[in-house]
Amino acid sequence: MNKLDISEICERIAVQAPYFAFTELCGLPDRMVQGTFSSEQPLGFENGPVASAEIGRHLAILGSCAAVAWQPAPQIYYLATKARYSKLHDVAPREPGAVFQASAEVLQQDRRSLTAQAIVSAEKPFAHLYCEYQALSESVFLRLFKDYHVPSTPSPAPFPEDSPYRQSIQLDFDAPVGHSLVAHSQPLAPTRCAGHFLDYPAWPVAIMVHTVAQTTSRLLHHIVEREASYTVVKCDLSAYQLVPASEPLSFHTRCVSASAYLSHYVFETDVMRNGEIVSSVATELQI
Repeated sequence: MNKLDISEICERIAVQAPYFAFTELCGLPDRMVQGTFSSEQPLGFENGPVASAEIGRHLAILGSCAAVAWQPAPQIYYLATKARYSKLHDVAPREPGAVFQASAEVLQQDRRSLTAQAIVSAEKPFAHLYCEYQALSESVFLRLFKDYHVPSTPSPAPFPEDSPYRQSIQLDFDAPVGHSLVAHSQPLAPTRCAGHFLDYPAWPVAIMVHTVAQTTSRLLHHIVEREASYTVVKCDLSAYQLVPASEPLSFHTRCVSASAYLSHYVFETDVMRNGEIVSSVATELQI
């Protein structure tokens, strides 16, 4: 294994700490990359050692690291457009801050797109992510999203240990209607997107998915009439737009399959901005 320069990799993928949370990166044979991270995002009612949305965040970033680690390249912005999280094995819960290893490889890459896959391990692999990205050069990204530009200003971080991702996004919930539920966010302060496309604060799709878990949990509890914990078996994401942090979002969740006998539930969520769908999430749960 050869150790990779994290600062150089971060510069080339346009993602910085704290959104980038790997403390070590190494190159592996066959053009793979391995990284080490510590869990930080709240689990809520989800079983497991680390939230599935947080796994998606780290593994998607690691896939982009694999894209740039083995060849000289200019700065590229990788925007996740499709992803599938799959649970591989049950793993005992861990304390917050537990350390995990992840590995990623590129499946397909050209000037405009990237496809990668990655696994996360705790003694053995326990989750897998398949991810497709749109690849944008710096000049194209800055032109497309020039209206998103907000110069960063140094200020004391109001979040523990300098990471806003240790806190869930606050939501206002409507009352459930049948097997449906709607929740609303406020606009995000740029600091809530820290490290994600510097000076262009936008909702990270992994944070959207983590927020969707709140509406999924609440609707599940409404349906089963108790605060049940659950395991995410599979989660599919389709992201259609990069949304500026200054825009509030609404989360429209519905249960499309519910089996008390099998303890198996499937939820679909449309994330909307001003009545337009910006991403869709389908989550398969077991309680």
